[in-house]
Amino acid sequence: MRATQDFNYKVALGSGLRSLQAGRLREAEEQFRYLTQKFPSADGGYRGLAKVQLELEDRAAALATLRAGAAACARDGERAPSIALLREAVGLDGRDLTSHRHLAAALALDGKTNEAVQEYARYAQAQLDAGDTERARIEVTYALETLSDPSALDALAQRLEVGRTVPAARTTVTPSVAAEPEAVVPERSSADREDHASVLLASGDPGAAQAALEAARAHLAEGRNDAASDLLLQLVAAGTAPHDAQLLLVDVANALGQRDVAKAKVGLLAEALRLEGRHDLASEIERLAAVV
Repeated sequence: MRATQDFNYKVALGSGLRSLQAGRLREAEEQFRYLTQKFPSADGGYRGLAKVQLELEDRAAALATLRAGAAACARDGERAPSIALLREAVGLDGRDLTSHRHLAAALALDGKTNEAVQEYARYAQAQLDAGDTERARIEVTYALETLSDPSALDALAQRLEVGRTVPAARTTVTPSVAAEPEAVVPERSSADREDHASVLLASGDPGAAQAALEAARAHLAEGRNDAASDLLLQLVAAGTAPHDAQLLLVDVANALGQRDVAKAKVGLLAEALRLEGRHDLASEIERLAAVV
């Protein structure tokens, strides 16, 4: 039986919604948390909890809840509710990179390539509207390299002067001819490194963790401390090189000089992990918060 057809699920969801409508937010929060714990692959509890958090003016927590719900649904093969929750997250913050990337990936994996392309175009346009042309260029380039048919992005790609990377033709050097010295390869930016790491993470490449850590270190070197912390938190949540990521996250907190901000981010991650039922990792993250 699907969770949404379970009698107890329906009763708890109805009770939570009535409490929310009546303004009894703490009561509603408890009921929705019960749903996320007892029925982790059903979207109702996450959606309700996110509404409560929005009423409490905690937008960041609402985003984390929606993403956690999407991940839990996806793990149980519930793609439709997973995508629906990610759409809500994107609607809540149209420029949130994590929600956007997860939605685009979920759509592509579900065979909805056209919708995935539309999501990349939407995000890129949102960045352009906000004046962040570089982020828009990076995202369109990423879409061109990862999607099977991104042709609908051609006009936007031309406007941003980006395109697919064409592999250089192989050349053969005969033994009688000395090879020319290798050209110096320019150092990749932290954004390029993060995009490369994202591709590896999505494909399950064993080198993904190391690539992501290098991207985070590059972010730090370029002074992009917030970007470094967000990437490291994603690594910790994924269980990918968690200890190395945690150690580097402490360095980020020191660089930021704002331990309260770092603690808040770590706290949100721990809450999201508990919503997914990953209590051991959540406890480990909370121990990290005491060090940051």
